[in-house]
Amino acid sequence: MFEQGNGVDLSRLNEAERQVLRLLAEGHTAKSVANELGSTPAAVNERLREARRKTGAGSSRELARLLKSQENRHDEMGVVHRALANQSQGQSVARHWRRQLGALSMLLFVAAGAVALMSQNPQTSNEAEPLIGAPLERFKQPADLHAQVRSELRDPEWAPRMEKAIKARVLKIPLIGKDGNELRVTCAATLCEIAGSIVAPPSTAEREDPQSQFSKTIRDLQVPPLPDDLARFGLKHESGNFTGAKGKPDQTVFLLYYSRTK
Repeated sequence: MFEQGNGVDLSRLNEAERQVLRLLAEGHTAKSVANELGSTPAAVNERLREARRKTGAGSSRELARLLKSQENRHDEMGVVHRALANQSQGQSVARHWRRQLGALSMLLFVAAGAVALMSQNPQTSNEAEPLIGAPLERFKQPADLHAQVRSELRDPEWAPRMEKAIKARVLKIPLIGKDGNELRVTCAATLCEIAGSIVAPPSTAEREDPQSQFSKTIRDLQVPPLPDDLARFGLKHESGNFTGAKGKPDQTVFLLYYSRTK
């Protein structure tokens, strides 16, 4: 939903960006946010930059304030809804217990289905991502996709061909795979992971400058024409993550996930 009166679209923020903004709203700096999350200031600044790009906000602090205001309103609405629910329950005890029994039956049904689903789907792994030097942060995505691409059976006909095509396209982006920057493409049966590292400029001003080559490279990994070109390969963008590398404060790591459509 849009935050009324300013046109900032908070619904586009993912949980990783919201987590950084919540800490910023509490008075943290990029450095202290990085310490809280076990990340790096460069990765935090990149996440804030991406949040501003998605929402159209001009300031990270203002965006953090708007998010906090929205979430506080949601909490207040939840209190009102719970109070009304309690009042309604007091009016009909018998109806309440019938609903409880029905909910219990549904819960048992859903739990059984969840157990079956968990036995089929890959779980988030504690395995360290070599480029980062630590496990991925525990958000539903891309950590689940990171695990999935490692647990799927590899398609021996499709995967090598697709890896070669993806790598050739991504290497056209400046800085990628050059001057010590790593690039790794891994495809399984239904999912491909594009991972790599980019050495960030030494100055904060250059890292945050939208016209610097570093910023343009980060942007080119996320926006057309790259997703459109990969779509012509039969791939659909699913998720992505930009973070820091443990013990390497000057390095930004990216992990992008594309699913197979044909």
